[in-house]
Amino acid sequence: MKRIFALFLTIVLISAFFGCAKKEEPTTTAPTTVTETTTEPPFLGNPLTGSEKFNPKAVGKRPVAIVVENLSPARPQWAIGSSDIIVEGEVEGGISRMLWLYADYTKVPEKVGPIRSARPPYVCFSELFDSIFVHWGGSHNNHGYKGGYGYLDSHKVDHIDGMSGGKLFGRDYTRSVSSEHRGIIHGELLPQVIKEKKFRKKRRDKNFTKLNFAQTPTPAGTKDANRVNCKFSSRTDTRAFTYSKKDRKYHTQDWRTDVAFTNVIILMDATTYITVPYKGSSTTYLNYDSIVAKKGHGKGYYASNGKYRTFTWKIKGGKLWLKDKEGKDIEINKGKSYIGLASSNNGGSVTF
Repeated sequence: MKRIFALFLTIVLISAFFGCAKKEEPTTTAPTTVTETTTEPPFLGNPLTGSEKFNPKAVGKRPVAIVVENLSPARPQWAIGSSDIIVEGEVEGGISRMLWLYADYTKVPEKVGPIRSARPPYVCFSELFDSIFVHWGGSHNNHGYKGGYGYLDSHKVDHIDGMSGGKLFGRDYTRSVSSEHRGIIHGELLPQVIKEKKFRKKRRDKNFTKLNFAQTPTPAGTKDANRVNCKFSSRTDTRAFTYSKKDRKYHTQDWRTDVAFTNVIILMDATTYITVPYKGSSTTYLNYDSIVAKKGHGKGYYASNGKYRTFTWKIKGGKLWLKDKEGKDIEINKGKSYIGLASSNNGGSVTF
């Protein structure tokens, strides 16, 4: 019996030994794939000029767009040359008007003006930069014409109107001109008024045109642009710029003072004249079709560093896009820009 038990124990130990020595099945682990994502850091400079010198508290905030008149009695306009961008085009009767854009509304000068009334192209252009709109009055809906007030209301634009009064607006009496050429805003009060009106301050990038800036000053193209002359339509005067090699800027004396820009950009757009009754007579307004519709495209001219090029511009998704012939975004030089609006079908022209 003892032999049988010993034999049984030996068999069990041998089985256990070989069982433990048996190799385990290899296990395979799927390789871990690490995907690196790079996010473009937010630009902390001025989004309208490309300058790195910018108020940190204004980063990501909405700009303001201020309507300024351009009749002879208004010149030189108070604080002209202080804005980051000047937009100019025809409004009615062969006269032009301007829209001044400031990326930092806390830096608007103490006295800006003369402030004038809203027109549809300026309301719509300001929306391309998600701006707070500042004006004194506006054109009204009239016999099929949708006026400046019509667009402010239907587009629900945040705006500040001098017709409603308020501490922001005033008149300057140092010039011997009629009252409509004396209307100003007190720029130092603008942040307070925006706060009191509870306007949204944070910029919505989905509604903000992103300008692309070259890292170093670059000639706009290969063709000479020592002079740039922009005629908005056959009914208007010509805005004339002369390039200076000393500061590499385009200068104009048309506003009875020297104003200089790094970039001169001209957008050609089809225009429509609308004649409506006005104060016992009639007036003929001009609309820039693509800008008012906030869609469409046209030809453009860009001059900088003594050279110019042509490009194609379009409005899509509520933004302005500047494209080269390959469809790529063009880069502009860092600095202040003048944007002229010229008619492609009613006598607008650009010469160099």
